[in-house]
Parts: sequence; C-alpha cells; structure tokens
Amino acid sequence: MKYSYITLMLLLMLGLKCFSQTKFEREHRIKKSQFPSINMDSLPLENTKYIRYYREVDTSKITYTLKFKKGKMQYHIDYNEKGALQNTGFMVKEVDIPTDTYARILSELNTNFQKTKIKYIQQCYLGSSENVLKNTFQNLMLPSNTYKVMVRGNKTEKREDYIAIFDAEGNLEHMARALPPNYDHVLY
Repeated sequence: MKYSYITLMLLLMLGLKCFSQTKFEREHRIKKSQFPSINMDSLPLENTKYIRYYREVDTSKITYTLKFKKGKMQYHIDYNEKGALQNTGFMVKEVDIPTDTYARILSELNTNFQKTKIKYIQQCYLGSSENVLKNTFQNLMLPSNTYKVMVRGNKTEKREDYIAIFDAEGNLEHMARALPPNYDHVLY
C-alpha cells in the first residue's frame, strides 16, 4: 500500500510535466513575393540599404519582418499575416540606453544566469500606438518602449540562447529560450 501511494504521486507529477510546453521561435529569410502586401508608401525607405524580408514562425502565430539599414541604424518592422503593423524597432548599444535602465537589465540577467553575454539589444515600439513609424525613425524615448535582448547564458552547465523582453524601466516582462539557426544545408 505504501508503494502504490508513492507510485501514484510520481505518475501524477510526471503527467503534469508532460503537459507543459515551451514556446519556440524560428526566423528565416523569404522572397519579397512571399511577404504580405503592405503600403510601402508610408515607409520612409529613401536612402536605405539591404532591404530583407523574413518570416518568423512561432507556436502561436506567424510574423513577417522587414529589415533594412538606414544611415548607420538597423531597423525592423513587424507585420502579421494580413499585413497589419505589429511593432517596430532598431538595434541599440548599451550606451544608447539610460544608465539606470541598463543597470536594472544587467542585475536581472545576473540573477537569472550564472554567466551571460549580450548578443544584441533592440529598442522596440508597439505598432498599436499613434505615429509609431515617426517615433521609431526619430529615436524617441517613450515610457511604452521595450528592449528585446538576445542573451547567451548559463542557467546550468549548458550555454543556451535566450530572448528577454524588458520594459522602459528595465523590469523583466518575458524570457524564453531561442532556437538555434536552421541548418538545412549539408555539412561537409
């Protein structure tokens, strides 16, 4: 009787673990013809270089991303499957972030990881806000900004890539493990 109680508890705990799922994302480059139709006239694409189109597949949704370089800044604009604007942003360095915000981001990363290396930081603007494209290209610091940080870190012995989203004050909103790049080519 004693062993049946222990066995039952182990089976229940194993069953709960089986139902938990992690959210994985994968981004790959696509052709312009595969990108949803959008109004290109509203985008200030003069003097831009390297316009590229990407499709990000997630467990819950599909996002299309337009990436380009304007001046020395690398921008991205995200759309859903119907071509509606979701969010915009650009790459920043740690000197471009307010010092107290960056200090909170680092302290949060140090509490979650044994060892970290920041691969890149993006400053993002929500697509639902008014004048989102104007705010993005003027590099405005708004209280609705978020920072998307790609981190390579150790939670255990194994180093893995994680994507962390922080608000404008540096508080952690979301963290998920990132998938490795897709290796569909033959390795020799």
